[in-house]
Amino acid sequence: MGLLDKVDNLDAGKPAKAVPKKAAPKKVVPRKATAKKAVAKKATPVAAKAAKPARAAKPAAPEKIRPTGLPEGYELSGSMPRYIGWLINFAWNFGVLIATIAIASVSASDYTFSWLAAGLMIIINWLVIPIWMGRNIGEFVSRTKYINSSGNKPFVLHAVLNNSLGFMFLFGFIMIFMNFKELGVSSSAMTWLIVGVLFMIIWVVNFFFKKNSDFSQGLFDLAFSSYLVKHVASGTETGWMARFDGLGDFGDKWQQKQLAKQEKVQQKAEAAALASEESNDDSTKKAVAKKIVPDAELSED
Repeated sequence: MGLLDKVDNLDAGKPAKAVPKKAAPKKVVPRKATAKKAVAKKATPVAAKAAKPARAAKPAAPEKIRPTGLPEGYELSGSMPRYIGWLINFAWNFGVLIATIAIASVSASDYTFSWLAAGLMIIINWLVIPIWMGRNIGEFVSRTKYINSSGNKPFVLHAVLNNSLGFMFLFGFIMIFMNFKELGVSSSAMTWLIVGVLFMIIWVVNFFFKKNSDFSQGLFDLAFSSYLVKHVASGTETGWMARFDGLGDFGDKWQQKQLAKQEKVQQKAEAAALASEESNDDSTKKAVAKKIVPDAELSED
């Protein structure tokens, strides 16, 4: 019994054999799931792409420089009223004249009354109304007027010379055209040719003065220290002055239509720019997606 007890004690002191653990079965992930995970990993940077910063607001237009000679209470005329005034004056001064020339060149009828009407319209707008009221028809329609540094009407010669610029160019062109072929025949052809060239040069010089001036002052505007400003009716006008001031209503309506057209054009341009940006973003996303899908298919293989 004593030997058996010793044998039992020896067996109890031996360490038990380690039982090997069974490995856990691996989870089988289908290929589609791995592809989706790969696409999700690749697509994460695109989705997390920082949003484009909002467009900065356009800086406010710089304040216009005020001429030192312009009196208080007056504002320089804008480009649109200037254009309207020029267009009205051109149509009034040359409309009937050009139509008469065009018809007379085709038909040999008597156009005495047409020539008289054209000449009368030119004289009225060139001399009569500017000397009488200080403004021409184009300035009435565009609600503009010329003033000097004291706020009064400039000297009457300013209106006459200013209104003569278009006629100077036209007469100069006609003189050059008529006398160029007579240079070797007539002794006075050279004199009239030089006069025509001078008339055209005056018009060109006035054009560049006005274009390069900060206040759109032409040659005669600078000579008489005159500025084209916005005209505001006082409400006390009567008679012919009130009738001529009423022409400004047509100019205001025309100006509003032109501004509305410009706004529509600007809105269309902004919409087109926005659409092009969105299409560029969509094409970029599609290109990134096409690049991601083949990479996911390669990971499946």
